[in-house]
Amino acid sequence: MKATRAQEIKYKEVNRLILIGNGFDLAHGLKTSFKHFIEDYFYNILKLLIDNPGYKDDLISVYNKYDIHNIIPNFDHLSKEDLYIKFFELSKINHIVVENESSFLKNIYTHIGNKSWVDIEIIFFKMLKDSSKDEEKIKMINIEMDYLKRLLKEYLEDEYKASKLKSISRLENQFKQKFLKGEAQPNTLIEDKDINSICVLNFNYTKTPDLYLKELNIGNSHIQIHGSLEGDDINSQGLVFGFGDELDEEYLKFENLENDDLFEHIKSFKYLQFQNYRNLLDFVESKPFQVHVYGHSLGLSDRTLLNTIFENENCISIKLFYHKWEGGNDFEKKTYAISRHFKSKASLRSKVVNKEYCEPMGQIPPSNYE
Repeated sequence: MKATRAQEIKYKEVNRLILIGNGFDLAHGLKTSFKHFIEDYFYNILKLLIDNPGYKDDLISVYNKYDIHNIIPNFDHLSKEDLYIKFFELSKINHIVVENESSFLKNIYTHIGNKSWVDIEIIFFKMLKDSSKDEEKIKMINIEMDYLKRLLKEYLEDEYKASKLKSISRLENQFKQKFLKGEAQPNTLIEDKDINSICVLNFNYTKTPDLYLKELNIGNSHIQIHGSLEGDDINSQGLVFGFGDELDEEYLKFENLENDDLFEHIKSFKYLQFQNYRNLLDFVESKPFQVHVYGHSLGLSDRTLLNTIFENENCISIKLFYHKWEGGNDFEKKTYAISRHFKSKASLRSKVVNKEYCEPMGQIPPSNYE
């Protein structure tokens, strides 16, 4: 079908919205997964137990029956992952006694495995649902979430400061590649297009994408939709960590309960405090755009926001830069995840770029990580 004059004018200029998730930071060698954070948390507890009989915070209290160096003689030579495993081995045989632990923390480390940020947020939401009519329990879950956020911020600040970040040339090329006609929704582009403007929608708390934006010679912006490590919630957005699926049937039930504590860590209410979300809407409403996805799990805890982007009529293409490893990749799994953000499956099929046009996300080889 030949494009009309009106279509040619509408799609004369196209933008690109780049979604950045935790996999993007991991690709640069940053240890920012929840697994890294929780391993570091228990490692620090063990270190404190070397010179102290016990440890207590808002999530756990423990004491040690024996000298840590006697029960872990090679302590200084073990990785944080090994010591994390060792902690639970010792607690099972009562060498380290866990006197008290929050149900939130227990749920996290029971399910940790290779869980991503979004999975932890889903655990939090499930606990809210299970306790929705118990006001005191909801207050306690929120206190534990606030404490976890403080620990998380401290961990990420230390990790980011210690890093020696370098840009990845393949990623830079992927950011600025042409928008090909074959990647677009039918009856939109009549030819390949250079990108008019780029907006990075960063779901991480770090500023890793700035490595690339300063090198791109086109109009660009950087929106940290979940806040930043520098944010103080007064002058700029602090860490947004919670749940963002207002399409969930259980969430709708919250609105019929007279308990505002249920909404304390619901993302949409955090978005209303600063201009970030409004800036995103301004961008997606300004011109037709292509979405690039780098290292984002596309999980349900961001469904409301992602649905707003993907089903916008200006969104004419969604290109997945998938993770590839020896013998496999996660492209198909990402298509399962993205389908949950579409009410219209016809729109899904017309917008998501076929795998033959997609490619693996650039990353630093693991052997080169600092």
